[in-house]
Amino acid sequence: MKPDFASGRGAISTGRTNLTSQLHAQDLDSHNSAPLYKQIYTLLRSRIETGVFAFNSKLPAEETLAVELGVSRITVKRAMNELAASGFVKRFRGRGTIVSYSNRTPPVLGNFSTSMEHLRRLGFETEIELKFLDIVPVNIDVATELGIQPSTEVQYVERVRHLENAPFSHICNYTPLDVASKIDDAEIAYRPFTELLAGAGHEVVSAEQTIQARSVSGAVAQALMLAEGAAVLTIRRVLRDASKKAVQFTISNYRADRYQYHMVIENEDVKSGSD
Repeated sequence: MKPDFASGRGAISTGRTNLTSQLHAQDLDSHNSAPLYKQIYTLLRSRIETGVFAFNSKLPAEETLAVELGVSRITVKRAMNELAASGFVKRFRGRGTIVSYSNRTPPVLGNFSTSMEHLRRLGFETEIELKFLDIVPVNIDVATELGIQPSTEVQYVERVRHLENAPFSHICNYTPLDVASKIDDAEIAYRPFTELLAGAGHEVVSAEQTIQARSVSGAVAQALMLAEGAAVLTIRRVLRDASKKAVQFTISNYRADRYQYHMVIENEDVKSGSD
């Protein structure tokens, strides 16, 4: 069983404010071609995006919304499920629906490193939540990326990054033991790995990565406060030092609403200023 290094961040606070409904029956348009559940979804989403329903707050109960909007509870339930699937709320059985979107946190603009220094320049507080750290044997997939034999033991670290107390990435790091042995485990809980690797004598000079869109479930979805099956941006990255040695393999899952990947593509065959 994985030990939990978290400080209770994932727990639902009993002190949350239970918001009263700010929606009314007149907010719905019976002549609108959009079905009622979609109109309710749009209304709730708008209030979440503008901060009326703040991050980590509890939405009104389905029964409350149904009465005040003059619709059935099934209609409200469908709208809530749509919000969860879109990553705006997280639903907990017996505890209600919690807003998981923060309008205070702008999307992180990423490059190949998305360094912590870059995030600090944005002026937002960045936190690292250490979820798991252990020595584990690797499967064929990880072994291939690191250029080692399957079942070789490596250091496995699982962390979640937060901006303004809102999770935006879930990261799994696989580090060869000859590199990890030079890193202080205590520092993994608060320092970015690019700094730790440099301090261990393996400064990262290149990276090879693959970017894909996929869905998440289980512990990853819960850590990112997303619904089961929600879409994320997944980046698989191999970091190398000056000797071309693979010093770490990383799988990072980013919330689609809080991460943007930017690149510039140039046509080298077109010469500037040519006729």
